[in-house]
Amino acid sequence: MKLLKISTILCVLFLTFKSYAQIKNLNIEKSLLNWTGKAAFSSYTLTGNIQVKQGQIEIKNDSITSLKIIIDMKSINHEYGDLEKHLKSKDFFEIKKFENAYFELTEPSIITNNKAILIGNITVKNITHQETFSVTFGNDYNSIFFNIELDRTKYGVKFNSPSFFKKMKENAIADEFKLEGLLKFDD
Repeated sequence: MKLLKISTILCVLFLTFKSYAQIKNLNIEKSLLNWTGKAAFSSYTLTGNIQVKQGQIEIKNDSITSLKIIIDMKSINHEYGDLEKHLKSKDFFEIKKFENAYFELTEPSIITNNKAILIGNITVKNITHQETFSVTFGNDYNSIFFNIELDRTKYGVKFNSPSFFKKMKENAIADEFKLEGLLKFDD
């Protein structure tokens, strides 16, 4: 009888812990975002980084129930100052008007073998589109690794796009760019 009571208590404690939602805040100092753009008709690529401004994740029963990330578009950089200035201009991200970009999960996502498919809204320049991409979690669910490709023209960034400027050749910039990174969350 005593053994039954102990096992019942342990079972209740386990179920309570298992269903408890973990809410973790993004550690902006330990998180990294890198971007890569490329020429449309040659192998020329450019890379730089950008900083996250704020974020929070909620995990419950091995499912992501909420994820919100804010990216500081003013922090976009490149080793060449002129290119960095151009990326911040109206031709690209117009950071004086649109200081932040956003990701918000729109559907819960189950984590299986430390992997998940995220479905959510990305907002750049006040233009929002739903995107789907895969991520990998660290063993403790305190980190997310991702490498995604986005079409910049969907978000109003059309400068030198071969989709909009058909006769452009060597100066054309591919519509797709890569965003890869590590998001670290505090315990």
